[in-house]
Amino acid sequence: MAFDFAEVKRDTLATYPFFGSIMAGTEYEASEDITTAGSDGKTIFYNPEYLESLTRDDRVFVLAHELCHIAFNHIMRSDSKDPFIWKTATDAVINQLLQRDGLKIVRGGVDLPEAIDYDAERLYAELLEDKLEIEMVEGRIDDDHTKWEEAVDQQKQMDREFEDDLLDMFEKMEELSEDQEEEELDLIETTESEAGNAVHPETRAMAEIGHAKPIIDWRVILRDTVNYDVDWSLEHAILEDGIVRPVLEERPMAETEIVLDTSWSVEETLLRNFLQECKNILPYSKLKVGCFDTKFYGFHEIRNEDDIDYMKFEGGGGTDFDVAVDAFSLRVDNRIIFTDGEAPMPEKPLDAVWMVYGEEPIQPKGGKVIFITPEQLAKLEEKAHV
Repeated sequence: MAFDFAEVKRDTLATYPFFGSIMAGTEYEASEDITTAGSDGKTIFYNPEYLESLTRDDRVFVLAHELCHIAFNHIMRSDSKDPFIWKTATDAVINQLLQRDGLKIVRGGVDLPEAIDYDAERLYAELLEDKLEIEMVEGRIDDDHTKWEEAVDQQKQMDREFEDDLLDMFEKMEELSEDQEEEELDLIETTESEAGNAVHPETRAMAEIGHAKPIIDWRVILRDTVNYDVDWSLEHAILEDGIVRPVLEERPMAETEIVLDTSWSVEETLLRNFLQECKNILPYSKLKVGCFDTKFYGFHEIRNEDDIDYMKFEGGGGTDFDVAVDAFSLRVDNRIIFTDGEAPMPEKPLDAVWMVYGEEPIQPKGGKVIFITPEQLAKLEEKAHV
């Protein structure tokens, strides 16, 4: 009888329901080529015999551990790092976080209690700088990291292709005639003098978006609508010893739509802050992201962090919040607007979360406004993500 990996997924979702988004976007493949379990950032590979030898709680720990590697983008962040030290640092931090949540570290897993006070980058730096000797515990069983190097190489190739596209775009821009350049300058001046009405569409690509600590706890903000994609159901209940037992089944997961202000007043640094926070929302909801200035440029489905890193951003004109309000779907569960707030508020009421980066005192009709001051941003940018 084949090993039932779907049961491991259900058990893990019952313990960590907010992993639903990441789990849904990840492939799973049984493999006897690895000893335990491992991931390349897109697929989790597992040895059925190894998982079958574990208890239910240990299986939950192993899958949650691999999902954390994907959620925190540890594979891509391993580039140019000492493989063993980075592996130890990431495993140690993840294991302590899971242990703090009540799971027991699987036998042979990395157990460094002090890691609970670190993020992966800081722990790696300390282990590397101090050249601490990391003891190999007898019988230690690690998750398999052999896929990491291959995944990083593939990502580098994508990066090179992306850079080539950027170079082509810059070369075409340089070919503009002087008259065309003058027209561009005139258009920019018009845009700056008529913010909210002018249109100056351009396509931007961001490089090295990176990570940042979450500004707020999105589990709290989204808690009223996020159903996580599992629920106890009587539809396929089973009868055991005369007792009806419900079954944990997957449900449609709540969706979040985000519109990003890409008007002329939003500089690259601010847009990068918007995108870093989108990454922090991704583990808790299905996600679609779109850009607007005086026009809405359409939603992009976001399945993983790569979709954010390689997203192209249109805009550069004025700011029209009526456009942003009208962009949202009628029945979407969560609506979020990232902006600097520099434009008149829309007349139409909207139940949305307004993330305002700056000190513009906006008062929209409906929804919740969260102001992020320049001082708060400066502090966040000094800290590394887990």
